[in-house]
Amino acid sequence: MMEGRFKRDIASLDAIFDFVAEFLAQQEIPPDNSFYANLVIEELFTNMVKYSKDGIQDIAIRLDRDGQRLVISLMDFNVEAFDITQSREVDVDRPMSERKAGGLGIHFVKQVADSVHYEYKDRNSTITVTKRIES
Repeated sequence: MMEGRFKRDIASLDAIFDFVAEFLAQQEIPPDNSFYANLVIEELFTNMVKYSKDGIQDIAIRLDRDGQRLVISLMDFNVEAFDITQSREVDVDRPMSERKAGGLGIHFVKQVADSVHYEYKDRNSTITVTKRIES
């Protein structure tokens, strides 16, 4: 397991992508898996930055390997709850002009993930996503 804390700023994404690459290399996970890991982390991290207005602490990212699964967890501290597992579905078959704005990134996360879990306790929010490792 590897954990890092990142400043609540979109500019942290480059350091986060480096963190993911380092973890994959240490675990000898093929680098092709970085696309999905980075997509999931970028979407969830940017949502935490943009929408957790009362959040001031760094955001923690934990990466772990469970056999052939990559486990990605993001922890946001002292914030209001936002359970992405309960977010509205996006009708991607409707024309853009007929859709409500928002939700597409979370939709993509749910589509590429094998599982998405949300936990909220003591004003701390944790989103855990698992994805099968591609050889």
